[in-house]
Amino acid sequence: MTSNILCCRERAVLLLLAVVSLVAVLKGQAPAAEDKNPSTRPPATQPDAQKPPENPNSLEEESRAWQKILELSPNDPQALIKGLGDFLAQYPQSSRRGQILRTIYTQALQANDQRKAIETAEKLLEVNPEDPDLLSALTDLYGRHTDAASRAKAITYATRFVEHAEKLATQSPPAEIPAGKWMEVHTLIRATAYYLRGKVHAQSGESEQALSDFEKSLAIYPTAEVAERLGDVAMQREDADRAIDAYATAFAIPDKRADPARREQVRRKLGSAYVSKHHSEKGLGEFILARYDELALSLVARFSADGMAAKASRDPSEFVLQRLDGSEMRLRELQGKVVVMDFWATWCGPCRLQGKLLENVRETFRQEPAVTFLAVNTDEDRSAVPNFLKEEKWTTPVVYGLGLDQLLGIRALPTVLVLDRDGRVAYRQAGLDPGTFIATLEEKVRATLRKE
Repeated sequence: MTSNILCCRERAVLLLLAVVSLVAVLKGQAPAAEDKNPSTRPPATQPDAQKPPENPNSLEEESRAWQKILELSPNDPQALIKGLGDFLAQYPQSSRRGQILRTIYTQALQANDQRKAIETAEKLLEVNPEDPDLLSALTDLYGRHTDAASRAKAITYATRFVEHAEKLATQSPPAEIPAGKWMEVHTLIRATAYYLRGKVHAQSGESEQALSDFEKSLAIYPTAEVAERLGDVAMQREDADRAIDAYATAFAIPDKRADPARREQVRRKLGSAYVSKHHSEKGLGEFILARYDELALSLVARFSADGMAAKASRDPSEFVLQRLDGSEMRLRELQGKVVVMDFWATWCGPCRLQGKLLENVRETFRQEPAVTFLAVNTDEDRSAVPNFLKEEKWTTPVVYGLGLDQLLGIRALPTVLVLDRDGRVAYRQAGLDPGTFIATLEEKVRATLRKE
């Protein structure tokens, strides 16, 4: 067997998911340990507890069917989702049902298969109605749609999430979690719940409700993202004072991880709002410094720690990448195309070779307008990127990922993804097998192009 060249590093797990795990401990439902690339294969064969005995012949048939599922490649998430779904349709009383539903749900999220993620999450929620991960996911998934019924569903789930978060805040910490950590846990959950509901209200044009929820989230756990959204809604309502205050907070939050291009965008919004109110930027600098000093004092404990605020958006199509010249690239602009993404970093040796091999695949599809190739850089420190590209002389368009790797669950470099025309992950390969990379990727791109 050809061994893969794999360049791995630990990825920071989104804090919200850590929060969910801690809440699971509170409920006595601590999740089992997972590998560095969770849910990329069917669950282990341990049966769910408390299932009645079954006919030995039926169990034997089910076992044979299960072995076929285990042979499915984790690199084809759509095939894995379909295979697991067909298995449950044939064996609806299977002792593996709970594990399988959780795997389908996780795979559907990673593959951006919104319909299947919603369908499976709602089945799981029937078993655990207060699962914060499911409530937040369903809020986000339904919130991506513009029809009234979906928006109403999103508000319903968001409100359930808010109610659950507020209830958590009244509970005593479990023995397994220190009191200080428990305070951080329920604080983050409450802030996230109000933020998600505010987003849906804003998307629905319900600006007053959106402002209320964003302000509650900001008061509980201030982040630049929430403050910027609050400012956007305030500007839509022509409330310049409120917008200036919110944008100043978004710009001044002392977060060393803040993306410079994003901060510049907030700075422009702040300047525009300030000029609309005062007719010049006179006094704006002093106002920003005062806000910075205020926030630095109130948030010093938080930003001296190594924590990261949760990213509430899970929709890759809403993600904004950055080109080398600093301009924005919205993934939504690529909908309707097959998109090949190569995730790389300057410190990753195999990434250099995979980048060269990717150029060969790109050349094969040069006359195919329905295919787009992107080399997505994941370096936290971008200073080495220009010299790296000068040496490698790649022709594939390069963009900065700005956290897209975390959203899509990239846990090893290099990793290549193929997104179908609907933005779902059709193929994923972590690590590099130089002997098969070109042929395999060309085959997967052609297969994705053939799909309607």
